[in-house]
Amino acid sequence: MFCLLLILAVGMFLRLGTADLTVVDHPVRNDAKDYVAYAWNLKFYDVYSRDISKVNGSEVLAPEPDDIRPPAYPWMLRLLLGSKVDLAFWSRVTHVQAWIAGLTLLCSTLLAMELLGAWAGLWLGVLVSISPHQSVYVPYLLTETLYGATLMLSLGLGVLSLRARRWRWRCVWAVLAGVLFGVTCLVRPTLNQWVPVLLLFLLLPQVRRFHREIFVFSFGFMLMMAPWWARNELTLHKLSDSSQMVGTVQNGSYPDFMFNDLPKSFGYPYWYDPDAARIGSSWVNEFSDLRAKFARRPVAMIKWYLVGKTIYFFHWSTPDGWHDMFVYPVFRSPWLTDPAFILIMAIVGGLYGPLMVCGVLGTLVAFAPRTRTLFGAAKTDGLRLLALLHLFAIGVHVAGAPFARYSVPFRPVTFLLAVFLLVWIARSYAAWKHPLLVDGNRG
Repeated sequence: MFCLLLILAVGMFLRLGTADLTVVDHPVRNDAKDYVAYAWNLKFYDVYSRDISKVNGSEVLAPEPDDIRPPAYPWMLRLLLGSKVDLAFWSRVTHVQAWIAGLTLLCSTLLAMELLGAWAGLWLGVLVSISPHQSVYVPYLLTETLYGATLMLSLGLGVLSLRARRWRWRCVWAVLAGVLFGVTCLVRPTLNQWVPVLLLFLLLPQVRRFHREIFVFSFGFMLMMAPWWARNELTLHKLSDSSQMVGTVQNGSYPDFMFNDLPKSFGYPYWYDPDAARIGSSWVNEFSDLRAKFARRPVAMIKWYLVGKTIYFFHWSTPDGWHDMFVYPVFRSPWLTDPAFILIMAIVGGLYGPLMVCGVLGTLVAFAPRTRTLFGAAKTDGLRLLALLHLFAIGVHVAGAPFARYSVPFRPVTFLLAVFLLVWIARSYAAWKHPLLVDGNRG
């Protein structure tokens, strides 16, 4: 308990310190501008629209509703928005996000302690606590922090459902996990297809024994998503807007994030593609462009989709960002000036590459038959749930645009699977040295 409290204290020191001492250059820009516009129009016009003209004081008609971005993060901003978009509003959001990031740390640590054992779980807590990316995103008006928290809470409740002995509690935890997963998809729609994929997994005999939990989880998810779907159908006469997904797939179709290998196009290749508007206008044009690219440069495209995209997804810095870890420019940050923060960043930076490799390998090792012997049936089920979602997240971003910032909410899961791999190796060695020991009895 003392170690857990110490980890939480260090984590909150870094997160609140980042919130207090960071000054972002024009925090309401790019994606953040959309989220603030949605919050403003919701608060003052009761219309869900990303029309920024009213925020800028333009005298125009009521904003037109849309569904380009999901509503959960704008709703949070709406609750914190005052009479104007000013530094006080930005400060409120960043401090709330610091505490949300602390909730992610707590949930990740407790989940790891449950699945890997107390001390291994605490080491996971150390990694998440001092991870610079878990703090650097706190001052930005972006979804990464909230998305990571709701995702980890949903996964934690999912594992509780698998480990509960009574069906009533398995049902309660599963439906709550589904509701929180719905909230996660209302923050960012990346994992919207996870529920249909889970239902397809029921075709596998190994998964069919969890059919009740999966159905209850799916019910909770649809319960949370139904109001958003109903609003879109009634207001816009469609359930969702696919233009964002088409654009994401298009942005990720340029090898090494460059248009025709032009260095100046790195990070924004579609800016230099004269056919970008036509390609991104429909799925037909997008698939036609992909076929042409694979026919023209088969080796480069296969390498990009099989290897390159995964590397970029887990990269330390994002190609569309600014200076190392940062997404938007900052005037000041403790991660650039404070010796303690810089030392922590150097330590984690040195461990980062091996941790990402171990995380990917741990994702695969979770499905090894020996895992059930070493960790027990219940813990293995929980670990495989995390590994399945981790694989799905990687696959979704490999299909789309694998910007490194999109992997930040999944980093606690990646770290957990990396620590799991080390524990798996240690227990395998112990079982080899002492073959009469059955570590799985601990589960």
